[in-house]
Amino acid sequence: MIELVITGAGSGLCDSVLEVIEAVEGEYRLRLVDSMESAGEARRFQGRTVVIELDSEADLATANVVFDLNQTYSGDAIVFVPKLSLFVMLKRLLGDLGADAISTIHGVVREPAVEQSQGVEALAGQVTQLFNGRDPEPKPFGGTLAFNARTLDEAALVEALQGLDALQTADISLERLQSDSFYTVHASLWLESTDPKVIDSMMAKATDTYAAGLSISPDSGRVDHDAAMRVFARKVSNDWVHLMVTADLEKTIWAQEAKSVLVNALGTAS
Repeated sequence: MIELVITGAGSGLCDSVLEVIEAVEGEYRLRLVDSMESAGEARRFQGRTVVIELDSEADLATANVVFDLNQTYSGDAIVFVPKLSLFVMLKRLLGDLGADAISTIHGVVREPAVEQSQGVEALAGQVTQLFNGRDPEPKPFGGTLAFNARTLDEAALVEALQGLDALQTADISLERLQSDSFYTVHASLWLESTDPKVIDSMMAKATDTYAAGLSISPDSGRVDHDAAMRVFARKVSNDWVHLMVTADLEKTIWAQEAKSVLVNALGTAS
């Protein structure tokens, strides 16, 4: 039987992961681990109650798969860690393309508050502080994010994207912003390729039609746990495509990536 351990189990991300993997059947046992702040709390999973263990006392040597949500695990298990949002989105969109399929990519990615640890709570706190006429607490954003946006260093993101086959030799120029959206990541990208088949492949990824008045975040606030990315594709010229991509970072990106890791591990073990 596979032992699945989730660190940072008191977080909203863990709740989203549990919601997504609830339907995954197989021979595995779930353990939840977190710091003193959340230890002792209980979560319902597949009809039973799982109590969060204190991280300083939890022995993770028997773990086969670790969803390392707070990135504290060091061991030999299969590990999932939340990755930069645009990397995961483009891996899904461009993963079927050959090496060096894209020659140029430039655009803007707006990352939500949840990308930062405790970011949702911090952003909500800043909103309240501003409405109460107080100066917002700058942590963890380095300043005010509520009703604002802040520039981020894009170097690590560009380096990660160059690891994708389709972008290995691409000229990459991106503006990376921390936005005041709680959960929705939004990317507006222009991609160049001289191969008509690549252009057709990217156009075929569209899930919605681009139009004025589109809502970037869902009007209902959050998406369902099995929601897909929303992709809008427009052919700018024979060699250029504009892609606008949005997704709930917790549910559509990270939680679904974690589910894939678990499903693959169960398949390997069977």
